[in-house]
Amino acid sequence: MDAPRLQHTHIGWLPVFLAVLATMSWAGNITLAKWLNASIPPIGLAFWRWSVAAIVLLPFVIRPMRKMWPICRQHLGLVFTLSLLGVAGYNTLIYIALKDTLSTNVLILQSSSPLMILLAQFILLKQSATTRQILAISVSAVGVLLIVTQDNLAGGISIGKSEGIALFAILIWASYSVLVQKLPQELKGLPMLGYTVTLGAVILLPFYVWESVYIEPMPLSKESVFLGLYTGIFASAIAFFCWNSAITRMGASRTGQFMHLIPVFGLLFSALLLGEKMDTHHLLGIGFIVVGIVIANTSARMTKRKAPRQIQK
Repeated sequence: MDAPRLQHTHIGWLPVFLAVLATMSWAGNITLAKWLNASIPPIGLAFWRWSVAAIVLLPFVIRPMRKMWPICRQHLGLVFTLSLLGVAGYNTLIYIALKDTLSTNVLILQSSSPLMILLAQFILLKQSATTRQILAISVSAVGVLLIVTQDNLAGGISIGKSEGIALFAILIWASYSVLVQKLPQELKGLPMLGYTVTLGAVILLPFYVWESVYIEPMPLSKESVFLGLYTGIFASAIAFFCWNSAITRMGASRTGQFMHLIPVFGLLFSALLLGEKMDTHHLLGIGFIVVGIVIANTSARMTKRKAPRQIQK
């Protein structure tokens, strides 16, 4: 009797550990990108981040990728969409947003991810939201607005461009987290990550060339090499594998709750590296976002409690 209990506990904690590791890596990614963004262009950072990730992954996954190609070809549209959203789109937009706003703002806005995922599930998978979920989205939306308008709701909504870009990036990430569930079981795992990472780098290549020619080339320095290696290995290859694995075990909605750890880790990193502090509108915004998430999560718990009783009857 002891063995099944141990096995159940192990299965339960593994996806939690994977989700925590992923969010901690992404928090470090945002903080380091802000720390060095004055000298590193955003598209260049995104391109080399995924190029490094591809170089790290391919030696381990190239053979299973070849075996998987016939199945991948059947779902090429979905694979391309995942590469465009989760690899090329989200991270590039976050780096662009960090150019003109505090990393604190971007980190706290990540707390809207679970509710963005609920919205994306409704739009993409036709999963209707309950009254409680709509209430949760509305409450957390107030928190997001408090952050992006800097507590100036009474004076009229004037969302900063950088915060707007960050919110759009988070919606893109939510769409990725929902669509990755549509992959057939045969395509899940490291080979699929190899396809999306490599294809994402290819998608970014023409934009990187344009930025290098007309805006600013990627500098070759100790800082750029360090950031490229960190983002490519930890915040990309390792973190994405952990996140996708957690989603396949827990689902997008439940895994999305762990995005709230990004501000927790990120604010700690920002305080240590950047000396940033939270203002009153940050704390108010966090409060509304957390209340919204509690409302949404309470609904999920109530649903889970009802299911076993119906089965017993």
